Amino acid sequence: MATPESLIVDNTSPEWKALDYVKEWCDLSDSIDIATGHFEIGAFLALDGAWQKVGKIRLLIGGDTSRTSADAIAAALDDSIKLERQTGDPFLTGVEAVVDAIRSGVIEIKVYKLKKFHAKAYITHSKLKVVGSAALVGSSNFTRPGLTQNVELNVRFQGTEVAELQEWFETHWNDAEPVNP
Repeated sequence: MATPESLIVDNTSPEWKALDYVKEWCDLSDSIDIATGHFEIGAFLALDGAWQKVGKIRLLIGGDTSRTSADAIAAALDDSIKLERQTGDPFLTGVEAVVDAIRSGVIEIKVYKLKKFHAKAYITHSKLKVVGSAALVGSSNFTRPGLTQNVELNVRFQGTEVAELQEWFETHWNDAEPVNP
């Protein structure tokens, strides 16, 4: 059974899911960098109350090359809002906080369109130097099902590997297109 100390986070344990991992790191983190092939607003709604403790969240998502970046984000948000209304919170409690955080720059979103982008990584940077940075890398998209329901395979990294993952993120972040409010 997966526990907070586990190397693998796969959503199969009722007590320990990728959502729990990210929530706990929200308490500790000054910033979080997320790479995801797919994004749904439900991920932020599931993290409501936790993500607001993080000073900066950078979200790097895969883009649809047939649309502009802003259209791709708008379409992803529209689709995920419709899904959340059907399966989650019909009143979408917390959406305004997400929108405000995007407008204020607390949440920064870029779309990677050079090639198909299907990466999944959660790189967390602790407020405490003694804790350092960590990363969860695997198959969980930044969606509610990816963080809670789907059987996923995510592996936790700490130490020197995180610096290499951060370099990878920065390279792709710099090649991605910003989405402005």
